[in-house]
Amino acid sequence: MLRKWPPIIAKDRICTKPYTLRTATKEEKDIEFKVDDMIWIPTHAIHRCPENYPNPEKFDPERFSDENKGNIKPYTYLPFGVGSRNCIGSRFALLEVKVLLFKILLNFELIPTAKTIIPLKVAKGGLNHTAEGGFWFGLKRIQA
Repeated sequence: MLRKWPPIIAKDRICTKPYTLRTATKEEKDIEFKVDDMIWIPTHAIHRCPENYPNPEKFDPERFSDENKGNIKPYTYLPFGVGSRNCIGSRFALLEVKVLLFKILLNFELIPTAKTIIPLKVAKGGLNHTAEGGFWFGLKRIQA
């Protein structure tokens, strides 16, 4: 889920030393970064690149199973950042969401409401992923 819909579509960093990003072809121009340049790392694009994730539009949790996680290229899964600047609360956030979803799905069925937009449309104009018109769903108690 976080690969297809990372919380933030890009991460910003400040360049700390000069660096040249070499291009793949002679028709393109190398990019020069200077100290203090702001750099945006396009998480959304990296997560949707077919070179990093075959069939990137498919929601496939098995990509991250114990058997398959070794196939993921380093630094291509960045929902919370990586390295010394990664989100300090990422593990807690993942655990909290898993517990919440487990408790909800244990007792309720998610159902569409009159406000639910099907198929979901991604809102345009923001830097974060959100649904056009919001996320609307109902909860129907499961009879035990």
